[in-house]
Amino acid sequence: MSWREHFTLLHLPTTSVLLSLAVLGSLIAQDIYLHRLLLFLTQVFLGGSVSANYFDEIVDRPWRTRIPQSQLWIVAATSLSAFIAIGLYLTISVAYSFVIFVIAESFIIVAYDLELFGGVFHNSETIGVSWALVFLAGYYLQDQTLSPLMLIVSLLVCLCSMQGIDLYEKGKSFGKDRNHADPEAKFSWKVLRAGIVSVNVSTVVLVVVRLLFL
Repeated sequence: MSWREHFTLLHLPTTSVLLSLAVLGSLIAQDIYLHRLLLFLTQVFLGGSVSANYFDEIVDRPWRTRIPQSQLWIVAATSLSAFIAIGLYLTISVAYSFVIFVIAESFIIVAYDLELFGGVFHNSETIGVSWALVFLAGYYLQDQTLSPLMLIVSLLVCLCSMQGIDLYEKGKSFGKDRNHADPEAKFSWKVLRAGIVSVNVSTVVLVVVRLLFL
């Protein structure tokens, strides 16, 4: 076991997209409260990256790490507890209705990654809903409103996220072993990487625009 295996489990490319969605949702709000955004980013990282990926490795070890099972459980459970704690703090300090996001995301993290209920939630649709909720929750923390337009945009985020997961599933063999992957896997992986870069660059541009002009 090495720290490299822990680093691998963070899945930084997909984590960067998840954090970008949290930032994008937050920054399109009319007024921005930086401390809420920073707390939300911490919450999303602990839940959507750390806890989710460590739970995922517990089931069938898709990344073949040698991290002891007990350590996977400890990190996953601790990160999920911190995710919930931050969510409850934001619920109490910002809006009680935010607890809906906390409950929904906590359920998805556990049900999806541990493949509960026969794996019925372990699919791209669940991830699409989860990532759309991250985008929507980021906005809601700033404005405490949910307009029809934001719901439509969140639906588009959901559909794009589902497509991204499908590309990941098709291309992950190339990502893990580039010497023994078929052409379709290579193509899917490259399209996915281009999408990740596009989302992250768009986020950086929006951050610069908000800082400079608003």
